[in-house]
Amino acid sequence: MKVGLNKQKIIESAANMADEKGFANITLKVLATELGIKSPSLYKHFSGGLDELNKELMLYGWHYLDGEITKAVIGKSKDDAVIAFCYTYRKFVLEHKGLFEAMQWYNMYLSEEHLQATVGTVSVLFQVLDAYGLTEEQKVHTVRMLRAFLQGFSTIESHGGYGNPVSLNDTFDFALKTILNGIADLQGGTAQ
Repeated sequence: MKVGLNKQKIIESAANMADEKGFANITLKVLATELGIKSPSLYKHFSGGLDELNKELMLYGWHYLDGEITKAVIGKSKDDAVIAFCYTYRKFVLEHKGLFEAMQWYNMYLSEEHLQATVGTVSVLFQVLDAYGLTEEQKVHTVRMLRAFLQGFSTIESHGGYGNPVSLNDTFDFALKTILNGIADLQGGTAQ
């Protein structure tokens, strides 16, 4: 095993490779070659093989995104915080396309560890929504709506699925304004 090579460094290398080569192209053999080691050496850190590595990539990605979102929304509230959350999510997907694909294998019901994977990101969004005075049920609906919008828009964008020449930034802003107007409508007002 290479000196200084540990599980965290291997996961980070795999995440970088996923972004550069695509998540589907990550195998233990490819990763070992990239790291300059023999593939059986990886089993020291990932006894469950590729499945375990993929799970670790998923967890790493959610924690990474959580950190980026938390930094982005600190000191912001209401619409500014929602906008920061959404733009940070979108930027993350565009910059980490392969890692984001690994994150989509997330299933909260597989283990407590899986259950906790998205707690940070979701709790930040719930905290942001607290400022609007929504009911708990309205917050749940809003979180689901934002997740569907962000995951759908960002996934399609990262795969080049929007062919119309109309600006994607304008479309993203239009969608965000529509969502914020919907939140404001729940409060009996309109977004600015």
